[in-house]
Amino acid sequence: MHALGIQNLYLGGSSIGGQIALTCAALHPAEIKNLWLLDPAGVWSAPESELQKIIGETGKNPLMSRNEDEFAATFNFVMNDPPCIPRPMLNAMSRGRIRNFDLEERIFTQVKADSVEQRVTGMTIPALIVWGVKDRALSVESAEILHKIMPKPQVIIMPDIGHLPMIENPQRSAEDYLRFRNAQHF
Repeated sequence: MHALGIQNLYLGGSSIGGQIALTCAALHPAEIKNLWLLDPAGVWSAPESELQKIIGETGKNPLMSRNEDEFAATFNFVMNDPPCIPRPMLNAMSRGRIRNFDLEERIFTQVKADSVEQRVTGMTIPALIVWGVKDRALSVESAEILHKIMPKPQVIIMPDIGHLPMIENPQRSAEDYLRFRNAQHF
């Protein structure tokens, strides 16, 4: 960003990307104009999600894929109404995730150990927090926690949507963000 001379950043992130965006904003608040957070991770005081319960009971993380069938199951786990993707395409999409299983496992462990709550408490950067009410990976109650600790967020809870609103309802997700961004007074 600095090398390119960019001084104002509009930053968005989904899931772990949302956790990273929150951390970046907390570390560099003067450079971030606003945040678009889609089911961001890192709010670990929220009630336990279905994902956390499964991991606690089985030791298996349904977001991790060692083979094409596990990736297909992951795809269905993170969305309430996943788009129809032919199995050969889904298999092609799975290859990088399968190849990087060990790396993703280390990243997941690091992410789970890092709560963003303390570092973003009181952060005044305008934020649009979008959450799918049927998110099985992260508790929708996380949105209310962020709403309470951050003075300027707008929260949208999307019915019948899972962990990836921008995939399950891309039109609404984009329209909501554009409406939020256009309402900002820069």
